[in-house]
Amino acid sequence: MISATAILAANAPSWFEVERQGHQKLIGVAKVPQTPWAGGGLRLSIGGVRSPHVGEETPGTALPARCPERHLQEDRTFCVGLRRLEVDGPDAADRWWEQLRQWIRCQGVAERTGVWPPNQALDHGEAGVHHERALELARSIGLEEEYAAAWLGEPSWITDSDLRIVDRRGGPINGRAPCPRGCRRRASRNAPILRRKCARRGEIARLVWLERLRRKSLDEYWRHVRASGTKCCGTMLTCPLRDDQGGTREEEGGSPH
Repeated sequence: MISATAILAANAPSWFEVERQGHQKLIGVAKVPQTPWAGGGLRLSIGGVRSPHVGEETPGTALPARCPERHLQEDRTFCVGLRRLEVDGPDAADRWWEQLRQWIRCQGVAERTGVWPPNQALDHGEAGVHHERALELARSIGLEEEYAAAWLGEPSWITDSDLRIVDRRGGPINGRAPCPRGCRRRASRNAPILRRKCARRGEIARLVWLERLRRKSLDEYWRHVRASGTKCCGTMLTCPLRDDQGGTREEEGGSPH
């Protein structure tokens, strides 16, 4: 069986220089245009038989060895997507390389600004699964922008912890209560629409439920990270780990590399 690394080497893009190749390992340099590493490149190690993982050949050389906010994982590999792609042919290899290219470009933004592009990432750990499902649901019912604003921390009914709209399994409740979005009936003196009369009642309730699962899972993720002893690398403008240690990037005189 041809290994994933062999397929990747045979279909390497112009911005990746293959240096060494083994049955289950590939060493090379990524020089992605319009990034801080377009010239000198990032030395990468790619391994795996079917679903490749990738990281710096020597973690911590050009990038932080570990930074949740920059999607650098505890095992020192890159988190380039919610699920590792299986590489079994040229088309899959092209998708894998494109995913890595986009990740490196996002790293370039983080390197220069201290901020990861908000529209180019899912939440960490299990929270990412709930985040992905919430995004898909919000898009399907026309609430994509409304959900994106709530995810960024703007006040919203979606994140209202006092809103009683779902049971423990995510099913809709309180059908006689007004629609949480404040929808009104024009034909009835602008009276509020009851939840049970809303054609999207189930989807709206499920969106709130997924958001609550996302937040709970994200809190659990950060508890795990703190328990592991991971320290803030100081390269991002905001970071829960930096908050734990006190101070801000500006106060400490830090700046993006």
